[in-house]
Amino acid sequence: MGEQRVAIFLMLILSFMLVSIPQIELMKAQDSIYIREDGSVEGTDKIQRNGDIYTLIGNISGGIQIQKSYIVLDGGGYTVKPNNGNERGIDLRNERHHYPSRPEIVNVTIKNMRIENFSTGIECVNTCNDTIISNYIADCGMGINILGSPNNVLIKNNTITNCGYNPISIAYSGGVQVITENSFIDDNFIIVWLSPEPNVDRNYWSYYNGTDANADGIGDTPYVYGRDQETKYIDEHPLIEPVPVIPEFPSLTIVPLVLAITLFSVIVKRKLCNRISKSG
Repeated sequence: MGEQRVAIFLMLILSFMLVSIPQIELMKAQDSIYIREDGSVEGTDKIQRNGDIYTLIGNISGGIQIQKSYIVLDGGGYTVKPNNGNERGIDLRNERHHYPSRPEIVNVTIKNMRIENFSTGIECVNTCNDTIISNYIADCGMGINILGSPNNVLIKNNTITNCGYNPISIAYSGGVQVITENSFIDDNFIIVWLSPEPNVDRNYWSYYNGTDANADGIGDTPYVYGRDQETKYIDEHPLIEPVPVIPEFPSLTIVPLVLAITLFSVIVKRKLCNRISKSG
């Protein structure tokens, strides 16, 4: 009877923990959220700062405008969605379209983030040396827009899906844009205007129908993408399988559940052992 009471008590604790785990809520903002030039954050309490690293600690409603260079924005697996018609999920323009004297934003890393339902998921205008890695961008008019960026932008390990216009657009930009090990699902072309051809290699394309005879994970024939003959480009080594995406929710949310199940398993195992020893 004592062990049964303990088991029941643990189950009650488990139920309480599951109910009391805070729901991942949306932070409502009246306007865009800002990471200001001085490093301060305005418009939300869901971004935690540690030096030059900014980490989301909850889902956010409203686009994030970055006005500070040399930072890392880590989504932590959380989601950014529009609020009051925000057009851009992550915006690196620094509002230079209104204030040309403002500095260009450089050396920003955007990672581990879910960006959904914006007209543009990530806007890289007049910026350079940025890294966009391990993000999930879905249901946007455009996934990533690179415009007037003079130097490298690395786009790696992202999943871009159902971005109706195109997953990536590069226009009036120089340098070498590297696009590798991404998954393009239902979005299978990259638009390049008046810019050097980007380095596109080892990506997954859902429309690719080639074979992999030697089972090395790379298609035997190149993937040719583009809307028409003038915008056709080639991925010489298309991947056969999609690149793994970031988890839908941060793993910390399941830690209490795992602990409770582990404790319950220990009690049940001990009870079974006691029964076996008594019967023997």
